[in-house]
Amino acid sequence: MSGLRNNPGMLPPGCFRATPQTRAILNRYGLRVATCPPETDARFARVHCVAPQNLTGQIRAISDHPGSRDRARRQPDGDPRPRLTDAIYRPFFLAGMAVVLTAGAAWGVLLLWKIGAAGSFTGVRVREVNAHGQAQVMGWVGLFIMGFAYQAFPRMWRVGLPAPRLALAVWLATLLGIASRSTAMLFGADPWAPPVHTAGVVIQVGSVGVFVTQISLAFRRSRQPLKPYVGFIFAAMAFMLIQAIYSGWHSAMLMSAADRDSLLAQIGTFQAPLRDLQIHGMAMLMIFGVALRMFPVFFGVPEVSDRRGWWALAILIAGVVLEIAVFLAFRLTGVQSIAAGMLLPWLALPIGAGLLVVPWRLWRPIPEPWDRNRSGKFVRVAFAWLFVSLTMLLLLPLYQIISGLPFSHAYHGAVRHAITVGFVSMMIVGMSSKVVPTLRDIDRERLPALWTPFVLINAGCLLRVFLQILTDWHAGAFLLVGISGLLEWLGLAVWAAHLSAVMLGIGRYRPGAPGHAGSAPSPSVCACSSSIPATARADLEHLNQSTAGARA
Repeated sequence: MSGLRNNPGMLPPGCFRATPQTRAILNRYGLRVATCPPETDARFARVHCVAPQNLTGQIRAISDHPGSRDRARRQPDGDPRPRLTDAIYRPFFLAGMAVVLTAGAAWGVLLLWKIGAAGSFTGVRVREVNAHGQAQVMGWVGLFIMGFAYQAFPRMWRVGLPAPRLALAVWLATLLGIASRSTAMLFGADPWAPPVHTAGVVIQVGSVGVFVTQISLAFRRSRQPLKPYVGFIFAAMAFMLIQAIYSGWHSAMLMSAADRDSLLAQIGTFQAPLRDLQIHGMAMLMIFGVALRMFPVFFGVPEVSDRRGWWALAILIAGVVLEIAVFLAFRLTGVQSIAAGMLLPWLALPIGAGLLVVPWRLWRPIPEPWDRNRSGKFVRVAFAWLFVSLTMLLLLPLYQIISGLPFSHAYHGAVRHAITVGFVSMMIVGMSSKVVPTLRDIDRERLPALWTPFVLINAGCLLRVFLQILTDWHAGAFLLVGISGLLEWLGLAVWAAHLSAVMLGIGRYRPGAPGHAGSAPSPSVCACSSSIPATARADLEHLNQSTAGARA
């Protein structure tokens, strides 16, 4: 322990390399295999919500235990077989990328070219648009939310994932639900489609329900205090379950519409609230929950006070609920004056978001030097797109006056695209690019900066928003709108190829290849611990006993 005493800020790799029996501390914080970056003990403590002095005390307690080192040395070299939860995110992330590059973005590109050829947004069938949208929401956003939550949330709360094998069943059921629902929606006129769609809805709602239950049980077992970030996470999961039920009902009503008037009435009344549930409720609140907990650690931004966080959550939930309720009241009653009430939730959304984002000062460079502007640029521009979208919502009445249009499909679509691709998709790309190499223990210095996908996705999103609005003023814009989707797809494809190679250990990212932390001269705590003997259960029990009075 002399090294630790002489170097109080030494890297955990040094601690674990010198005293392999302290491996039990990794186990306690859910880091049984390569799931942590090379970092100082203070940073490690911040990530896992433990006081630095308590972490040092835990290392000393188990290091000084007589016989711990001998038991560790007597065990065979090599790490035990990884547990399911050590890499549970991978099937979800890989499937999410597969969906977005096929039924998601690729299908969207095809629809854009059809719209361009027809010179109208009615140039594609409603069933095609909704089948694509359902796959995009649950297959892209939903799978990444589930994968990240299964991997990260139990570790944040220092508990094991309840019934971890159910996570694989949830993954399979989610994919089955997406495939059956999207296929049935596409062929809605065929006799077999409604029962297949109903089965898909049941499977999808069930998978979301199991996911929410597992995460809820994990938090309950942890006995962690209820913080604002937890409130955001559970609010997002509640909206996720509600939208799954609502989406199933809405799609069933569209498929059973008796005539075109009934179809348009269902779309005009109930489609916008569904998108609000999915985007502002499920996706945006989940992103804010993760950001509150992880951004101060990942990017070095200031922490948001609990008081400010709770106010933001209350305002944002009120905004989402009000925009749905006011819109439905307007559509169902036909009273035009009710529509003016939409300005209230549209004001609440940027106010709530601003309470969280302004203290981070993201208009300045990310203060965390380890980021090397790899993922930070995606995060910063994502929030810019969020406020672009929310500002466009507030400007909707002005646009209607200037254009003379009572309703603009183009403008509404541009608002949605700015937040779905500009904010949600950019955040998925940025955060996964930060988290996955860390989980795989890849040396940050050897990772590409990902400028190509960053430029392509942003250029495509900007072009799409601009051209879509321009179609209200010039029909020639329809001929170019398909290019925007192609740029976005190419950017996502480049990013997905890189991230898949990292996750699967292909090429330069294979274990032992140059650039893998396990082969570097100064390996991370995870690389060190994967090459030393596993610690006996007695060590962990001793650690728990020795530090019972000093835990965070």
